[in-house]
Amino acid sequence: MMMRSLVLGGLAAVTVIGVAAGSSVADDGRGRSVAPNQCISRPIETTKVIDDSTLYMDDRGGHAVLLHMSGGCLFDRDEAVGLKFDGGTTRICGPMDVDVTGSVTRTPTACIISSIEALTPEQATDYRKRR
Repeated sequence: MMMRSLVLGGLAAVTVIGVAAGSSVADDGRGRSVAPNQCISRPIETTKVIDDSTLYMDDRGGHAVLLHMSGGCLFDRDEAVGLKFDGGTTRICGPMDVDVTGSVTRTPTACIISSIEALTPEQATDYRKRR
């Protein structure tokens, strides 16, 4: 009986994973990414902490994104965040393209990017105006 419960539990987990994999979220195997024409490129013009798990970024080319973290790691809206581009890339299209560190002047906190969301020019203007 116990063996049967474990097997059923395992099947339920496989089913959930199968449903998630079939969703319409754009996933490149590294997490939710933006289309190539929506990526932002260095030099980054603006970074702004929106809340403890969201970072706004835009570039000089007019592209803007929100980086959504898997947990709270950005604790102070007025504090700088650290950005380290991986593998010599100059663009941010997916979660693995950049490492984000929150609270760099205090105890550094590593952030794990769960998704990147492209913004329209109107949305970008709204985020830049926020305090």
